[in-house]
Amino acid sequence: MTNNKKQTMQFLFGDRELILMVGDLLSAPVDVIVNPANGGLSHGGGVAGQIAHQGGDIIQEESDQFIKEHGMLESGMVAFTSAGHLPYAAVIHAVGPKMGEGDELRKIQQAISRSLLLCDMHDWKSVAFPAISAGIFGVPIETTAHAFFRAITSFWDARVDIPPEKIIICLTEKNFQPFFNAFQQVSKQPKQETHQSIKRTSIKQLSEDELPTGIIELSEQDISELEDDDVNEWFK
Repeated sequence: MTNNKKQTMQFLFGDRELILMVGDLLSAPVDVIVNPANGGLSHGGGVAGQIAHQGGDIIQEESDQFIKEHGMLESGMVAFTSAGHLPYAAVIHAVGPKMGEGDELRKIQQAISRSLLLCDMHDWKSVAFPAISAGIFGVPIETTAHAFFRAITSFWDARVDIPPEKIIICLTEKNFQPFFNAFQQVSKQPKQETHQSIKRTSIKQLSEDELPTGIIELSEQDISELEDDDVNEWFK
């Protein structure tokens, strides 16, 4: 692993790629992007508003039609629409929880897992996520990082050679270091530990010079020979 100051962290899990980065979701080089949506799929502000604005009226029109036919979405549920003018095959709308509604970690993990299942169903090989619920919904970035780690590693552990092959998590400069630190911390915890553990985690702020970056490579044979906790050790 090499150190530099770029705010990017790349992991190779066999032939699959996971990237944490500071970057614009709408510029991500992927097949589909994930919109942090509300239950009514009303894309009025924030990232959702940007997606609807740049994608054109069709995204909101299809969202309205979905709600008319299926009703409001609960936290943890997903839907998808076309991407309009955006250069993507689709936009996945993932509904994250608001802080205080309860069971936030599990609901974020459900939204991530269901988004990944949509990628598998439609053969979308790459996907970019924002930090679901960590913005105006007020969920701590540590909880969101925990959910992403569990959802992605569980999904890839259970499925071999299926999409998505590349996952990008687009973060802001403000939340990159807390997200990375929490991601690193949860990678060291046994899988049976739950959100109670992440609440006890002490997040150490890293300076830009200390921030680890680089690539970790594992072959399929390497992965097959590792226990779960050993696999987790690579994610740091």
